[in-house]
Amino acid sequence: MAPKRKSDALEAGLPLEDLHESTSKTDQNAHLTVQVTKKARVSDASGSSKGLDQISKPTTWKDMVLPGEDEGTVPVYDDCAEVRRKIRLLQKNPGWKVTHWLKEIGGINSNSFGRFMKEKGRTDGASNGTYLAAYIYFEKVRILEGKKKTATRQDNEISQPDGFPLENRRKQWVFVGR
Repeated sequence: MAPKRKSDALEAGLPLEDLHESTSKTDQNAHLTVQVTKKARVSDASGSSKGLDQISKPTTWKDMVLPGEDEGTVPVYDDCAEVRRKIRLLQKNPGWKVTHWLKEIGGINSNSFGRFMKEKGRTDGASNGTYLAAYIYFEKVRILEGKKKTATRQDNEISQPDGFPLENRRKQWVFVGR
C-alpha cells in the first residue's frame, strides 16, 4: 500500500513521482531515493528589526494615531475653507461615495456634512463634527503618503500653536463694556 503523506514516502526512501502509483510499481522503484533539505524556521519572536518595522508602520490611515488623538485633543492646523477644498478634490475621484467616506471617518451624519459644505469662510463650520473628523482623515493620509506640509500649514502652526479653535468665530456675540 502506498504511503498517505509525502513525509512517510521520503522516510521510506520512495521517489516523489511514485506516491500515487500502485504498490507493485513502488516496490520496483524502491531503490531510488530522494534527498530533501529542509529550510530553517525563521521566527519573528526574536525581535528582528524586520518584524518590528512591519508592526510599527501603519498600512492604512485607520491604523495611524495622531498626537493627542487618544485624549481627544488633536490640534487642527487647516481652516474650514481648506478642509472643504480638500473634500471637493476628493469628491472628484471616480467611484468615491460620500456616505461610505462619512461612515469611515467616524459615522458623520450626512446632514451635518451638508451644512458644513454649505458654509463659507475660514471659520464657518468649525464647530461642526465634519470639520474635525475630515481634518484628522486628511492629516493621516498626508502622513501615510509621506507628503510635506504646505507653506500655509506651516504658517498656521506658527500663528496658532494650539491649533484653530473648534468654534465659529463669526457668529459669536461680542459685548463691549462702557
